[in-house]
Order: sequence, then structure tokens, then C-alpha cells
Amino acid sequence: MSSSPYRSLGKNTAIFAIGTFGSKAISFFMLPVFTRVLTQADYGRIDIITTSISLLLPLVTLNIVEAVFRFTLDKGTMEQKQAIFSSALTIGTAGFLFLLLFIPIFVYFAVSGSLLAAFLILFYLDIIHGLTKVLIRAEQKLKLFAMSDIIHTAIFASMGILLVAFLRLGVIGYLLSQIIAVTVSTAVLFLFGKVHGYLKVSTIRIRQIEEMTKYSLPLVPNALAWWIMSASDRYMLAFFLGFSATGIYAVAHKFPMLLSILNGVFYQAWQISSIDQYNSPERKVFYSNTFRILYTFMFLGTILFSMILEPFVTLMTGTGFQESWRFVPFLILGTVFHSFSQFFGVGYLAAKKTGGAFRTSGIGAAANIGVNLLLIPIIGIQAASISTAIAFFVMWIARLIETRKYFTVTINWTRLSLGITLVFVSLMMAYFGITGTVVQMICLLSFATLERKTLKALLKKLRTVLAEKLRGRT
Repeated sequence: MSSSPYRSLGKNTAIFAIGTFGSKAISFFMLPVFTRVLTQADYGRIDIITTSISLLLPLVTLNIVEAVFRFTLDKGTMEQKQAIFSSALTIGTAGFLFLLLFIPIFVYFAVSGSLLAAFLILFYLDIIHGLTKVLIRAEQKLKLFAMSDIIHTAIFASMGILLVAFLRLGVIGYLLSQIIAVTVSTAVLFLFGKVHGYLKVSTIRIRQIEEMTKYSLPLVPNALAWWIMSASDRYMLAFFLGFSATGIYAVAHKFPMLLSILNGVFYQAWQISSIDQYNSPERKVFYSNTFRILYTFMFLGTILFSMILEPFVTLMTGTGFQESWRFVPFLILGTVFHSFSQFFGVGYLAAKKTGGAFRTSGIGAAANIGVNLLLIPIIGIQAASISTAIAFFVMWIARLIETRKYFTVTINWTRLSLGITLVFVSLMMAYFGITGTVVQMICLLSFATLERKTLKALLKKLRTVLAEKLRGRT
């Protein structure tokens, strides 16, 4: 079998890694700053605001960003791409104007004055930024995409230090930092990606809008379901336990982000490769091998992180947030199953059958809400982390079953089950505050032995690629 699809996937993953890992790492290492100058309640308010933006964006824009990516990937003429981007921006702007009708509701919930202005400005900038980024990614200008991520987070970090840490502007300082970062990042994409060339009012067509919204509308409830599983916990915690509990949980959520970075980098490249290879006769082998690579890296990362979890969280957080380590193990497990769900969810995009994405996401969302309502009043914050793990596991299984009508992935269930068991045992050691133990080391060595063929093949491929690069320079 030709190695070209693997080479393409690896190359795209590496490019996304440069931007995403660097930017997310900067963002993560801002945690010690923010948790030492913000109160639990302030951090909780920031999390509620950013979570609300993530909820409202796909709703008011009809999740049109997904249509821009999929339709632009079909590589039509420049005029067609202009119609796609210009139509999407029209929909996004109309959605934002619709949002303004609900200002009285924001005011009712004490979001007013400068806070409301900052929220609305950031919201509209996020619409433009999201559409621009996805256009650049669909056009496979990946180096520019990665660079914009680095610029975005570097500016956010520097502004955050200035406005939040030094000037002590609190919540409004945090939002201003985001506004400045998004503005500069979008300007970079427009300038170097020549995005203005895709913006042409005369190409806007009602038929184009209808076609795109027909594709993206089923993904709106899907996005809502994803939001329920990933973020609705904050609202329930705020309702039952207050903003302080939300703040602690929000900090706990930052640590699985280290694994989410790995998955996010892979997923962006996987979206492109899975669609490119969807009609290939070797699709089954390619998809199966790729899933095995994915779970190998996710499991290894999880076990390694569980070995240092408690001391690492304590080091990275302020005094008021150090108990957050107790909620990280189940959130990490949820991140692993989240990555599996995303892998199989790409099948809906490749086949342009987005209705199935909603059905399976809805199942996961229902599980999340049910567990939260049942357990938060009883066991508090931990219920939110447990519900996240259960929801993503349920959704992964549902997608695994349903996507068989679009593609088949061959899985060695004995090997995968043993891997999940080793991950769970290592996380339970961390859950009980027992890190760096012999048990966790045994889990790590056992899994490495279990997947030694995959690891050897990856190392061999990496050596080959590096050797080719070195020969090319000489």
C-alpha cells in the first residue's frame, strides 16, 4: 500500500502541532497567573461567559462554519469559493444581529455596561475569526493557520499578564485580552491568506445559502449536544453550588487540555485525510490503522500524565484552586472517549450525512444531563467529571455502531479492552491521590508491550522521514 495518505496525515498533523501545541501550551501556562490573581467566583464568571459564547455561536450562525470547510474542500472555482465564504459571512452577521434582540435578557442576568459590550464585540469577532480560520484550513494553507494560532495566544498571554495580573482589571481585563488577540489573529489571516479575495458581495446566492444551511443545520443540534457534554456542567454547578464551584471545575478542565491538544492537532489533520481517502479502495485499512495509532498515543499520554497528576496540578494552581486535582482523572477519561467519538464522527462529514452526528450526540447529551441531575446534589463537583466521561463513552459506542454504514474500522477488541483497563487502573491511582506508583509504572510498561508493534512501526517511519529530510538538506 502506498504510504502517501499516511505521509499526508503525518505532515498535516505536524503542521497543526506547531501552531496548536505552541498556542495551547502558552494558554495553559497562563493558569498559574490567573489562578493567583482571580477569585474562584471571578474565574467561574469568566468560564460561564466563554462557555455561553461557545453555546451561542453555532446556534445563531446555524453552524455555518462546518459548511464552509466541507464545501471549500470540494475545490470548486474561485467564484464558487467566493460565494461560499461571502454567503457564510452574511449568515453569521444576520445571526449576530438576531442575537442583539436578546440584550434585555443579558441585562436581566447582570451582563450589562462594559461587560455586555465586551461580550458582544468578542462574539462577533469570533464569528469572523472562525469563518476565516476554517477557510484557510480548507484551502490547506496550514502553515499560516498554525502561525495565526501562535500569534493569537501569544498576544492573549501578554495582554492577560498586563490587564489581569498587573492592572487587576479582573473579568473585563480577561475579555479585553481575548478581543485584542482575536482581532490581530484575524488581521494576519486576512492579510497573508488574501481572504479579502474570497469576499465578494455579488457572488452571494440564495441557492448557495440554502445548500450550505441544508448541510449545516443538522449539525446545530449536534453542536448543542457537544456543548451539553462539554460545558453544560458549569451551569448546573453554578445553579446547585455557586460560581466558586464552577471556577474550581473550570480549572480542573484545563488539565485534560494537555491531552486534548494532541487530539485536536490530530483531528484537524484527520478531517482532511479522511475526506480525501473516503472513496479510496484502501480506505478500510487506512482508517483502521489510523484509529490504532490514535488510541495508542491517547492511552500512553493518559498513563504518563496520571503518574504526575496531583503534584503537577498543585504546582500549576493558586491556593484556592489546588483541590481541583481531584476532578481531573474522570475528565481525562472523558477526553480519551471524546477523541474516539470525533474520529468516528468524521464519517458523517465525509459522507455528507450529518443527521447521524446529531442522533449520536443527542444520546451522549442525554446521558450527561441525567447523570448530572442525579449526582450533583449528592456528590457535588465530582458528578460533573463523571458525567462527562460517561457521556463521551456512550456517544463513542453509538457512533462506532452507526458509522458502519459509511465505513468499517477493524478493531482488536481484546487489545483495546486491555488498554482501556490499564488506563482506568492508572487513573484510579491518581483519583485516590496515589501518583508515581509501581502500579502505574506496570500499567505503562504493560501497555507499551501490548502495542509494541504499533510503536516500533511509528518509530521506524519517523526515522525514515527524518533521514529523508536530512538527505534533502545535504
